[in-house]
Order: sequence, then C-alpha cells, then structure tokens
Amino acid sequence: MSHYRRRAGFRAPLFLVVTLRLLMGVAVFPVALEASAQAPAAPPPVSQATQNFTLLPDRGNVTVLKLDDQLRVGKPIADGDALIFISSDVIDGVVDRDMHLKGRAQIRRNGAVLKADEITYNPDTDIADLLGNAELSKGNTIFKGPKGQFKVDAREGFMETPTYELRDTRGNGSAKKLTVENSDIFIFDKAIYTTCTPENMDWYFAASSLEIDNEQKEIVGTHGVMRFFDVPIAYVPYFTAPTSGKRRTGLLAPVVGSNSNNGLDVTVSYYVNIAPNRDLLLLPREMNHRGFMLGASYRFLEREYSGVATGEYLPYDEQTGTNRWKYDWQQRQIFTGGVGPGGVPLPGSWSGYVNMARVSDSLYPTNFSQNIAGQVTSQFRQEAGTAIQLTGELSNWVVGAKVANFQTLQPDPNNLVQAPYNILPNITAAYNSQLSPVVSDASGKYLALPTGLKTTFSTDYTHFAYALGSNFNAPPPGAYTQADRTVVKGALSLPQITPGYYITPTVSFQSNTYNATPYVSGSVPVAQGFMIPTFSLDSGMAFERDVSELKGFFGRDMLLTMEPRAFYAFTPYQSQANTPIFDTADAGFGVSQIFTANTFIGNDRVADTNAATLGLTSRMIEANTGAERANVTLAQKQQFTGQKVGLNGNIVSPTTYSDTLGSASVRLLGNFSADMFGQYNTQLNRFVQTTVGASWRPTPGRSLNFGYRNVWSPPIQASAQNNQTYTPSATTTDQYNISGQWPLTREVSLLGRWGYDALTTRTLNTLVGLEWTRDCWTFRGAYTQAVNTSIITTTQVLFQIEFRGFASAGSNPVDIMKLNVPGYLPTSEPIPPSIYENYQ
Repeated sequence: MSHYRRRAGFRAPLFLVVTLRLLMGVAVFPVALEASAQAPAAPPPVSQATQNFTLLPDRGNVTVLKLDDQLRVGKPIADGDALIFISSDVIDGVVDRDMHLKGRAQIRRNGAVLKADEITYNPDTDIADLLGNAELSKGNTIFKGPKGQFKVDAREGFMETPTYELRDTRGNGSAKKLTVENSDIFIFDKAIYTTCTPENMDWYFAASSLEIDNEQKEIVGTHGVMRFFDVPIAYVPYFTAPTSGKRRTGLLAPVVGSNSNNGLDVTVSYYVNIAPNRDLLLLPREMNHRGFMLGASYRFLEREYSGVATGEYLPYDEQTGTNRWKYDWQQRQIFTGGVGPGGVPLPGSWSGYVNMARVSDSLYPTNFSQNIAGQVTSQFRQEAGTAIQLTGELSNWVVGAKVANFQTLQPDPNNLVQAPYNILPNITAAYNSQLSPVVSDASGKYLALPTGLKTTFSTDYTHFAYALGSNFNAPPPGAYTQADRTVVKGALSLPQITPGYYITPTVSFQSNTYNATPYVSGSVPVAQGFMIPTFSLDSGMAFERDVSELKGFFGRDMLLTMEPRAFYAFTPYQSQANTPIFDTADAGFGVSQIFTANTFIGNDRVADTNAATLGLTSRMIEANTGAERANVTLAQKQQFTGQKVGLNGNIVSPTTYSDTLGSASVRLLGNFSADMFGQYNTQLNRFVQTTVGASWRPTPGRSLNFGYRNVWSPPIQASAQNNQTYTPSATTTDQYNISGQWPLTREVSLLGRWGYDALTTRTLNTLVGLEWTRDCWTFRGAYTQAVNTSIITTTQVLFQIEFRGFASAGSNPVDIMKLNVPGYLPTSEPIPPSIYENYQ
C-alpha cells in the first residue's frame, strides 16, 4: 500500500480485516488530428470621402469579420433618439433637403437597414425611394425587390414583387406586393410561404394574404393552400405559424397510425399557450374500430406549486359498447414557508402532494397506450400526502400524513396480479438530533460534517384496508380485511467521520404492534407483534494515488482510489411466523443492500443476523473535475449463524453460506459506458443474478445499447397469512435487449429495439423506426409489436410528416422512440439562429 496515501493525510489507526488487490489495465491508441489556421489578408485602403460626408470603408470583395466590441448588444434605443447613417459610392443633392445616393446606397437607423443601387431621400417628407436591388432588413427579417418606397421615421412603405426571409424559423417566400404598416408589421398580397430553400421547394403555402408580426412573433395567413411536391394536400381559410422558436398556440404535427386493437388511428394535437408558466394540449383522437376520443393535458408551474393534469374520454367504444376513460393528476405544493433552489421546501415549510391516476377498466392501457411501457401497466394509485418540518425548539421534528388507494388491473386472466392493501391513513413523526450539514467556510465549497452523538426516533401508525372486488377481482394480499399497525423505531449512533476514514457504531430497536381483522374469524392466528434490538458497526477507509500513466489515455490527470469497508451487524432471533405482511418485501442483493442489517424493506419484518460484510471499492476519478470514469466493487457477507426469519415464516433449514457480489462501471471519454453486476452462489456454483449493460454514443444521433439480465429465484415458502402458495426455485428472468439509432445516409436514420425472453423463447417487444429528414421536412415512421399478456399481442404502425417551422412538436413517434431507445436524438432538431447571423 506504499503507493497509496490516506485521503487528506489522516493517519488515525483502523484495523483492516482483509486486504484485497485490484488489478486494472487499459490499452490506448490515441489518434491526434492537427489543424492549422491562417490570418486574413490586410484590408485595402479606405476610400476618400466626398465633401461634407463620411463614407463607410470600401472593402471591395473582401469579407472582414467585425470586432467583438462591435457585436456586443447594448440597451435598446427608441427610434426617436436613434441617429440616421447614410452611405454610398456617390452622394449629391442638398443636405437635409434632397439627397441622391448612387452605388451601394444605404440608410441605417436603429438596427433597420435600407439598401439599393440608388436611393433618393427627402428628410422633409421622410420618404426614401429605392430603385434597383432594393432591400429592407431588420433583425433576422429581410425583404428584397426591384424597387420600393419607405418612410424612414414612420417605418412605413411598400415594395413591389418582393422576396423575403425569416431567419429565426428559416422561413422564406415571395409575394406580389409588400406593405409595411410599421416597424413590426408586414403585409403581403398573393404570397408564398415555406421553410424550404428556394432551390428545393418541396412544400409551400400559397395564401391570398400574409401578415408577419415581429412583435407577436407570428405569421397570419388567409385562404391558404398547402402543396407538397406540387400536390395540394390541405386548404385552410385561416392559419397562423410562429416566426421564432417560442411556444405559441396552434396545430401540431398530426400522427397517423394503424393499430391491431383500434384500426386506423389518427391524432391531431392542438397546443394552447396560456401563459409562460401554463399551457394546454388538446388531443382529439379518431379510431375507426372504436370511435372518437378526446384527451387533454394541462401543465402549470408556480413558485409555490406545480403539476400536470391529464385526461382521456371515449364516450362509446364500438368494440365493448361502454364509455372508457383515464385521468392522471400530479401536483406538488408549498402551503407555508419558503422554497429553496429546485423547488425544495425550506426548513419550517408545510408541503403537500397529490398523485391521482385511474382508468375505467383493466384493458384500458393495453388498448389505448401508444408506448410499450404503458401497455403493460397493471396498477394505478390515488395518493395524497402532506409533511411539515417544525420550527423553534421542535425544529428536529418532521410530521407527515398520507392516504393511498390502489387500483390493480387484471389484463391477463391466466396471470392474476395480487393487489396491495390500501393505506387509510398513514401518520408519521420523525426526530433527528443532527440537522443537514451546513457550509463551513467562506468559499461555500465545504460542508461541516455531523459529529457527536446522533439520535433518531420515529413513530408510524397505519390503517390497512382491502375490499374484495374493488380491484377487478384481484387476489387479496392477505387473510385480513383491515388492520392497525403501530411501528416505533429508535437509534443511537456515534459517527466519527474524517476525509480519510470513518467508523460508526449504532444501537437501534424496532417495536411493532398489530390489531388485525381476518376475513374469516379464527382462520389464522392472532397477529403477533415484536420488539427487537440491533447492533451494527460500519467502518471504512479511503486511499488515493496519482496515476500519471493513464494521462495519455484520458488526456487529463487521474486519481485511483482504494476504499475498503467493513460492516458488522447483530440482531437476535425472534419468531415472526405469526406476523402479517402489509408492505414488506425482500430487499434483494446489491451494493447498497449488502451493507445493511435488515434484509427486508418495509416495517413488517426484522431479520435475525450475526454477520460481517467485507468489501473493497476502487474508483478512477478525474483529478481536476472529480468526474468518475470507472469503479469496481467486490464484497462478501459472512454469516456466523444462519438467518431463521423468512418473509413468509421461519426458514426451515437456515445456512451460513454467503453469496459474493461484484459490480463494475466504466465511462470512457463520454462515448462508451458499461455497467456490470453479478451475484455468485458458492453452494450452487453459479451466478444467481447477472446484469450487463453497455452503451456506445460516438456522436449525437448515433447510439448502440445492449442489456442482459438473468435472475435465479430461491424457493418461496407457503403462507396462509399472506395468501402465498409454495413456489419452487427457478430461473425467473433471462432476457436480452438491444436498441440503437444510426444514420444510413445524411438524410435517413434508422433506429430500433428488440427484446427477447430466452425462457419462453419468444420476442417480447420490437420497435423499428425510420427518420427521413430533408431540407424542410421530416418523415417519421415506427412499427412496434409488444406482448402485453399471455393472450394479447399488440401491433401498431405510426407515421408522421413534420414540416419545419410550421408544425414541429407533439409527435407520438418521437415519444415512442425516446422511451424505447436510450440516447435517441431527433434528426430534425433545429439549430437556433444567432443574433449576429444577419449582422450587417
């Protein structure tokens, strides 16, 4: 260990039980690409000025970049306070009366520019006549034509047969005549609007009249005919479109598809921009096998509260003859007190939340969801809760309450889903003698770590209830109709924490009492409570060293750490065979669970244990930024006495063997990442849990993902109290997932996902998508197939045409691709224009 140093130089003694050595090797083949730059040629001499006027420098055909000082944005200036600048090759006439500008003539005022071959300007009448290559530009809006007339101060005028360009949305077109009403409103007669380049007019709108409002950032047209490859596809008597990237009210891109459940499926979304912090999305949907459905989603955001409310309603389903619906309401709110960064309630605040979701029937998600995850949803909850952190002498206390009702769906009659108990209500109170760490230095970089004796105490009262038939005849979760449970927990710990090591002894206890009512009196023993103490000792060290040999691979200084950890826990055995289960399950076996005293999560079980866990973690960290590039963890728990308490009763033949756990994670250069986890059982001589995931994303729009998971489940004991039948040990999961996105050409991108179950030798889900992006439009198509239940497989085809700058949001194919292909990036994402893009 001589190559390593204790972190921050601490040398407090700590007994190390086991020494593990991690060998790590990397191979690098860096490729460097050198580039060179050349300074521009010196500008030509400045031309001479005519009498009484100063002309702009004549650069000839040389393009010279503006200096940074000239590009800085200053405070807005009113038109009445702005100066007028005039330039041309030749200027004659009478100053302030009648000026004739010839040759590259320009008039500039407050960001607006008039250009022409010749300009005649009379300051008395404020009229400027432009002749030959007339041009008016303001901001990112440009108008060009053979001639025009404008009032410079009033910002009024007209232009004959103009062409125009709106750089904010890449919109452009032509018209018979342009009328400028003021500095922000431009009206066209017999106009054409498109976002295609003039050389590639794949689609365009031909309108009787067109109005561009730069203040409202919108374009308004009347009697418009939309043509796609010169084929008329739509007529609208009135339409609007944005001229910037800001949100605004209007139609979104329609989605058309075919579904094995619904037939032809068409959704035309309408977006309502109510306010900067509120909006509404209307989702009318027509399904020729089922009928017309109306959906809506309302979002709101305030400092004290935020949320989203969504609903769908089908008045009459032609397949079932019933009305079908869904609602989902989520909200977070601060009733009193302040709000910190990210909306986190400040100490002393009273907050609350609502999470309400419900559907009309068990098959609703299967029939109407348009993504793979939503089609297999089997449970919705209706939950509301509140919490308050007390102040003053009670500032260490947090009090909360909640109620929760669960709706469990039964879409598969061959695989019934067990419903949980409803919580009506749950009341908690928790005490912590040590508050959150506070900033301990003036720089704000370091926290004062908690020291000294730490005391925690909590009480939890819950009333559980379950009614038969309320969850579509789901199997009841236990033998009780209702029960009252009171849980009291307390702990004393003495943490000693330094940057180099830590050691934390803890003594704790948990006490449970029950009052339960079974469905059938006398069918199960009286619910038994318990009071059980626990002692644990958690300790660890941190060593680090510089690894200069890796700088050539990563291109930066790296640190390698070695972090041994030892954890011991003792909990005496107490039978819990007659203790019911309401909200408890096995915690599983992972990096976080192996260093805990209790192998269960929830409040109904406390595992007996007499075991020590030894582990070692090694990390590869960027020295300057602290970013973690790789980590490896090895750990093993050694039980000195076998665990007797099981989830469904006492374990018949407890053993002292322990599985070995290993995990690794790698993040290389931001392009490749991999995660691995394994649990090895020495008695069975096999991996009982294996997870492998990898992702490669070399550039935006290119990604490949792979995932594999295998789980062997031990036998499950039978329990009358929990309505659990005996289940033998078996491999319960053996699945593969492959997904990715890759461009085939500069215009065509292919993406897909494939999920395979090796146990049933069948494909679980398939997604094949295509994006074809041209200059001003994008075609998206997606084919999905998913096994929803043992008797239902859903197949759907969705496609959409998005016209850039005219309908460019709210597309379901994009939603499906984002949910099912990690790293997916739409190929039509626009690049925001710079405010200097049209700088003159």
